Amino acid sequence: MSMVRMLALLGLVLATSAAQAAEVSFTLPPPDLAAVLPLVSPALDKGPVGSGPMSLPPSPQPVPPLPPAKIVVDLTQLPLAPAPPPRFLACNPLGTVFGVASELVECGRARFQRNEFEEAREALENAVKKNTERALLREARYWLAETLIRLKQTEGVEQTLLPAIQDDPRSDIAYYGGLTYGMVLLNAAQPARALETFDNILKAGAPPEVIPWARHGRALALYGLGRFPDAREAWTGLLALSLPRPVAAESQFWLGDTLGRLGDHKNAVARLSTFTARGPQLNIESGLLRQAWWSRAGGQPLVAVQTYRGLLSAYPKLSEILWARAGLTLALLDIGDYAAALDEARRLEQADAKGTLALPVLLAVDRWATEKHRVEEGRALSLELLGKSLEPAARAYVVLLGAELEREAKQPSEARSAFELVASNPGTPALGWYAGYRLAQIDIEGREFGQAQARLDGLLRQPLEPDVRAAVLALGGEAGYAARDWDQAADRYGRFLSDYGSSPEAPAVQLALGWTQFRRGRHEEARKIWTQFATSQAKDPRAPGALLLASEVAARSGDTAGAQSLLDGLIQRYPEGEHAEVARLNRAILLLRAGKGASTVGDLTTLVRRAPLSPYIGRMRLARAAALMADGKPEDAKRELAAALAQGEGAVAHLGLGRIAFDRKQWDEAEREFVEARDGGTTPIVAAAEYGIAAALWNQGKRADFNRFATALLAQPADATTTPHVLGATAVVAADEQKWKEARAATQRLIKEFPASDTTPAALAQVGAAAGRGGEWTLASDVLQTLATRYPTHGAARDVRLDYAEALVRTGAVAEARTRLQAFVGASSAQDPALPRALLLLGRSYETAGDQAQALDLYARVTRDYPAWEGAATLGQARVAMIDGKWAEAQPLFERALSASDAQVATEAAYRLGEGYRGAGRHQQAVDAYMTAAYVAPDTPLGRRALLGAGQSFAALKQPDFAVIVYKKLLASSGIEAELAEAAKKNLRALGAN
Repeated sequence: MSMVRMLALLGLVLATSAAQAAEVSFTLPPPDLAAVLPLVSPALDKGPVGSGPMSLPPSPQPVPPLPPAKIVVDLTQLPLAPAPPPRFLACNPLGTVFGVASELVECGRARFQRNEFEEAREALENAVKKNTERALLREARYWLAETLIRLKQTEGVEQTLLPAIQDDPRSDIAYYGGLTYGMVLLNAAQPARALETFDNILKAGAPPEVIPWARHGRALALYGLGRFPDAREAWTGLLALSLPRPVAAESQFWLGDTLGRLGDHKNAVARLSTFTARGPQLNIESGLLRQAWWSRAGGQPLVAVQTYRGLLSAYPKLSEILWARAGLTLALLDIGDYAAALDEARRLEQADAKGTLALPVLLAVDRWATEKHRVEEGRALSLELLGKSLEPAARAYVVLLGAELEREAKQPSEARSAFELVASNPGTPALGWYAGYRLAQIDIEGREFGQAQARLDGLLRQPLEPDVRAAVLALGGEAGYAARDWDQAADRYGRFLSDYGSSPEAPAVQLALGWTQFRRGRHEEARKIWTQFATSQAKDPRAPGALLLASEVAARSGDTAGAQSLLDGLIQRYPEGEHAEVARLNRAILLLRAGKGASTVGDLTTLVRRAPLSPYIGRMRLARAAALMADGKPEDAKRELAAALAQGEGAVAHLGLGRIAFDRKQWDEAEREFVEARDGGTTPIVAAAEYGIAAALWNQGKRADFNRFATALLAQPADATTTPHVLGATAVVAADEQKWKEARAATQRLIKEFPASDTTPAALAQVGAAAGRGGEWTLASDVLQTLATRYPTHGAARDVRLDYAEALVRTGAVAEARTRLQAFVGASSAQDPALPRALLLLGRSYETAGDQAQALDLYARVTRDYPAWEGAATLGQARVAMIDGKWAEAQPLFERALSASDAQVATEAAYRLGEGYRGAGRHQQAVDAYMTAAYVAPDTPLGRRALLGAGQSFAALKQPDFAVIVYKKLLASSGIEAELAEAAKKNLRALGAN
């Protein structure tokens, strides 16, 4: 590849990048003038508190987790050591009569190759006994071990193989025999020894035929040791390679179960479904069981039920039938089929002689009936269970479930008796606590408040679990409130908030404490407590002021509707009172915040005219200015802002004037006004003004200046009106500069803190598209998946549908990608400019899934119908040819693709040419291709991999100086992947360089 050619390609990619950058459109809105004005929140009346613990106490005998699958390896599938074809008259008198060891080995191997295993065993055993030559003895032991395996006499395989492996660890016998030995250890449930064996094989440079099997065995050993994250990583890497069919099939099963144990249930089911779709095979029963188990865990109980039933029908004697019936019972409960679940539980009970699974499952069925208020079914099952021999804790649990059902059936006397029985003999502390709590509730319902308080006080003296203690405190407050014992109620509510302020019940308890303090006559305390709530007390002489203050707090919490209701009530009841004027102003400001500013112009005009001497006239004019801006009258608004300035509302007025200049893109004037607002305002105004300056800088393209402001803004407490915009811009900048870690952090914060902001999906689309362009497919997939899942109807999600599909393809989620692409193609017309890209991606999804014929059809369609996309289609055809091992066909196709006008296509073509040339030993051509890819796309994953490949080819060409230069160039790259850095450092050390 000539330098002129590389420079031409570089010019192309720069031009393409500039074009893409020009397409990015992400502007920041101006600061919101209304956001710095007072807000309110709704008044909330006291509701019930402490309705019960979050859930029933846990079963003392829960259903245990599904145990790991038993590791079973078909040893006959393993590759055999290379051996010459049987010699003519391999078994001759020299061996059979005279006992010549070399002839016995030859005879035994020949018998093995002809599947005459009994005769092979006899010859090889004689060879082992009579041989003293190490090489022949190693060979005899190896073939004897393989023969014993096929004779199903595996007891002696380990002892036979081990000396042969240890004798010469670098021999073929050691590699192939070591592989068999490791698998034998796995079958013998010795994963630790197996892991050591496979690690030794892989470190010693095993033959290519052995490596995938050894890596699979290593992953199995990690699974057997319970190191599931490591096993997942091992199988994921293995399945990215071209594998022998048995390894590929088995890896799907084991990776699927591993993913399930790690909580990735969706992908677990997908892997297991791929495995079980192949039909009867090793581990098929276990695969179907785990497919069903993880389907239920992933929220697909109906699919689980169907799979379980198919498994039990096809394999009625499967070894794990108890687990299948347990899983089926639980899945039937999930879909609400109680009768079928109970029937299946009884079958499990009949089959489970020890009751290890049957009783926990029956308890789960009983709990389900209780939680679903199935009174009659639950009563019958509880009576049946109580007739069995149960441990004390299990018996107490069944009684407690029955008590819950009686309470649900409005039978307090029966419920009380059962709860008292549990409280006196709880079996576990949790059961006793729960029973005592329910008894206190029954006392309150029966208006026996003193008894309830005494019972709850007794509970509080015990070492309760946090959630139970929280519920008891809340119920104690309710008991005191119901008994009009305000001090007692205030004490319990206050302790709850002190200890469990983040509890889901905390808002209700906070509201109840506000009411309690109000009943005690402590209105200032009540007003402070009602940070999120407010209520009206029409007969209280301080009610108008309390309403106004409560409305202000409510508005600050963001509940505009409730705050408006409070203000409407205040104005209606006290239209001429001292607070009515402020209430009208606040009501208008709330409407401004809700985006209804134009509707408030008339009311604010009336307010200004009626109260020219009001101390709040300046704020009235500010609000009217904001309303006029919303009504599209900036000149009128400007006059109101000037009047507000004269009334002393300087900072907010300057903010409004800056907003008007901002809307007109008069950036210098906008910045001056925002600076004035910042220098003279309170904290909220300063934050809004600083945001306004930052937004003006961003919209002018002054990224460096913007970044300084953004850093300061993001260090401040989050503000829902400004922080998401700054975060979004920060994420876009980071993505444009390929600072992927920072881009991910900014988008994650947007999703977590500001999911409802319009900026969030827009920023996600920008970052996802940029990550795709930069080859950061995992980030692109994560971000665009979030966009598609959380914001499916947003315009940004529609704009990047193909970017998301490509990210799915690139990250291995081929099935989902294909579904989306097929829908896109089916809904698109032939003239849709995005259709050829969709077709190419659909082709790549088939290519990735191994359906090369479908992929080639789609690539051919693109070549035929869309000549402008021919380069990308040719690249796809070349990849398919290379996957099929047809380098002679792939090479010219890659070379054609290298001439494509699309720089990404040219880069990938150059890189894959390098890979092909290097694989063929043509290192000079490989260097040319690799360096072309690295030169065209230096700061991309593919460009960095090309540098590594170039260094390896330079080393093979005995040009260490150039290799060192390339490796150091790679290590100096920004964003270098850890594995590439490690490989470059290792290769530098091998070359004697630092």
